[in-house]
Amino acid sequence: MDKKLQGLLIANGALVLLAGFIAGLPYAAVVTASLAPDAPTGIAEHIRAWHMAHLEGVLNGMLMLAGAAVAGALTLSRKTARVIFWGLVVAGWTNVVASSISASTGGRGTGVTGFDWNTLDFLLFMAGIVGAVAAMIALVIGGLAMARSS
Repeated sequence: MDKKLQGLLIANGALVLLAGFIAGLPYAAVVTASLAPDAPTGIAEHIRAWHMAHLEGVLNGMLMLAGAAVAGALTLSRKTARVIFWGLVVAGWTNVVASSISASTGGRGTGVTGFDWNTLDFLLFMAGIVGAVAAMIALVIGGLAMARSS
């Protein structure tokens, strides 16, 4: 992976990680609110949703940074490097955005439910899955090519 693409992937990974840190603020707020004696009965769902949003940002950001490090060590074709870059960028951003929207709107993003936030979340999550899978397949190809050439 060329240095420019690797640098952009590192920057995006760090930004997604920061988005996960920011999602930790409402997560902490709902956890704290759940400790009150008069906490609403449905607060556990809010805790779960913000916990997911927080972890999506943190874990996807780390995946992007790890992908950038690994891809930088491989000799990749331009096409394979771009699949890794775009796959991880799409996966990172769509997952942190969709999970934050879900936490904010009460959706789950588990299916198409009409013209609503839940459907948007579902579509974003599906794009993220496609991006992550494409990036991992490209990394497998790059890793096997490196192993064969050694």
